[in-house]
Amino acid sequence: MASEKASAKALKPRRPQQERGRLRVAALMASAAELFAEKGFEATTMTEVAANACAAIGTLYLFFPTKEALAEAILREQAEEISSQLDCLSERMVGHAPAAIADALFALLGDFLKTHPAYSAMLDLPGDASWRRAIRIRRRNQISALFARAEPALNPEQAERIAVIVPQLMRIPLALTGEKRLRDGVVDELRQMLKAHLEAGS
Repeated sequence: MASEKASAKALKPRRPQQERGRLRVAALMASAAELFAEKGFEATTMTEVAANACAAIGTLYLFFPTKEALAEAILREQAEEISSQLDCLSERMVGHAPAAIADALFALLGDFLKTHPAYSAMLDLPGDASWRRAIRIRRRNQISALFARAEPALNPEQAERIAVIVPQLMRIPLALTGEKRLRDGVVDELRQMLKAHLEAGS
């Protein structure tokens, strides 16, 4: 039991104490996020992450003892960013029609996934998924709350269904790697479909 606790503690990422260390960690995380989006989590090696960040492999392992710990740190940071953006959108869209909220939501998520292309894929990584599940639930609750504050408001069951559907729809264009024009067109088609659906129900 004691050895298991010691092992878990040893695998915990180290927090940088100085500004130089924080900048180094940020560079390592940016390098990993770029490679995860380009090659996928499984195909990316820690050696590649370090080389891409122009850092020593020992430095990478000092802050992130495993590739999973590195992915978790990136995902948690990105999840906080999208959560903050959803909170701002919620304040801005109170009292708007459901279709207008859908339009703004797709624009927000589309822009976010363009700049954070590995985000959705990292939510599905194998292993202990409890913390990732918590991230998905938080995002779903935020999207559901958006439509619950619309005018007219969606009923709670429909708002929750929409909150489940939207992230799944956003996965479709992510599969179109390297096809920006087509991907952007697909996002627009999905946005128009949801808007039409919500307008028909109002």
